[in-house]
Amino acid sequence: MRIAACITTRNRSLQLDDCLKALWNSTVKPHTVIVSDDSQETEVQQTNLEVVRQYPGTIYITGPKRGVCANRNNAVNATSVLETDFVAFVDDDICVEPDFIANAIARYSQIPNEQLKYTIITGVSTGTKGEKLLPSKLTFRGYFCATEDNPETVVIHAALFPRQFFSQEQWDEDIYFGYEDAELCLRAIKYGYKIVSCPELQVNVKSTESVLDAPGIGGINNYELHIEAARLYVGIKRYKKIFPNYIKLLAFLTIYFIHLSGYLFKRGAIQAWPEIIRRSRIQLLWQQEDMHQSEATASVIVS
Repeated sequence: MRIAACITTRNRSLQLDDCLKALWNSTVKPHTVIVSDDSQETEVQQTNLEVVRQYPGTIYITGPKRGVCANRNNAVNATSVLETDFVAFVDDDICVEPDFIANAIARYSQIPNEQLKYTIITGVSTGTKGEKLLPSKLTFRGYFCATEDNPETVVIHAALFPRQFFSQEQWDEDIYFGYEDAELCLRAIKYGYKIVSCPELQVNVKSTESVLDAPGIGGINNYELHIEAARLYVGIKRYKKIFPNYIKLLAFLTIYFIHLSGYLFKRGAIQAWPEIIRRSRIQLLWQQEDMHQSEATASVIVS
């Protein structure tokens, strides 16, 4: 089985080196590794390129600099559809365990051939303080609820996807950061893919440094602003487009705005509402629908 690792990086050359070292020290090597570099400075890009050159079999490409989803698409689209069976998305601050790829191949070998190309496997991520990130289900309100039984979302750093899926679907680039893996998994499930929990797949987070460090608003930091904006966007897309149910959509929006207003008020950050709405980019969900309707109308007229 040919497994490609897609590494997204931004301004973290030391972590990138550790990440690549762990991958290439695996008991079973990856078929190929793609590094997509979203670093802003030319000097950092050059440093990252020099790091990549130390690891034969690793391909370096510059990123689109439009957020993590665009960067992941950039990486996975650089893999060969004909020469890649499965892809793993590994951030630059992640180190896989030596048996990660071997365990992934062993698990896929247990799956019937007719199901193989429609199976996503997901493992466990361990943080710098020993905290575990597990496969989850997404609650009605859009929160993660850990489960090993029939998970609906993956631990993105410890997951493998069939490469063919990304010939059909891509990461949603309208999400700048947060919940992008949950949204992708919802679409995968819609199209018949199954997510399987594989706790033997282990990776470790090696840094607490965030590429989203920036001033927030009131008692809400920049990371939380992105997360709440993404939860709103994915919640609307979930009930409006992926699994359409307008009663659930209305209920979600009502609960979201009531609960988040109370949370922001307690944190002294009620003034963050406009920024959360701006970052959510929810208007795009309606603009896309209007565009599709216009295209359909034009097609009918031409016919």
